[in-house]
Amino acid sequence: TVTLLGKEATESKLKETLATKPRWRAVHFACHGLVDAERPVLSALALTPTEEDDGFLTVLDVFRMKCPADLVVLSACETAKGKTLSGEGIVGLTRAFMYAGAASVLCTQWKVADDSTAALMACFYTHYREGDSKDVALQKAMREIRTGRMANGRPLVLPKELGKWKQAWTHPYYWAPFILMGEYRQTGATP
Repeated sequence: TVTLLGKEATESKLKETLATKPRWRAVHFACHGLVDAERPVLSALALTPTEEDDGFLTVLDVFRMKCPADLVVLSACETAKGKTLSGEGIVGLTRAFMYAGAASVLCTQWKVADDSTAALMACFYTHYREGDSKDVALQKAMREIRTGRMANGRPLVLPKELGKWKQAWTHPYYWAPFILMGEYRQTGATP
């Protein structure tokens, strides 16, 4: 596992890190997402700025990079959005990451809440690491956040730093914005 936080979460460090393996099982972006509805190639993920770059990993930047991954998770707001261009289809972050080498992208359809997103991601990765396919891991995580219960019927227990499950999370706003695009099965990549 490699984690890039704060001053290390730069575009150049990201590209350098991605190049250290032939294929990644998962690459997760937990940052702000910016949607440019009129110019979708300028939609971006907010990283840390440096002297070399502005800190915005745009759709255009992603189209120009390599991201060999079984799964890219974009847990920021509205990362599934894009613009339909004649002869091109939908242009946005999801398409860019697939073009860059991701077999699938887990993304969001609307603005997301930080606490429920963190909880859903914790549940998702628990199931994904245990061997569930991406679609099944997402389905289980959504059910757990929606109901506050694990598959065995016991109350959902989250990592201590995330706090406790909240009754408000039963509303679809908290668990339903996540969609999986692309390949839903494992592709045999190593973690």
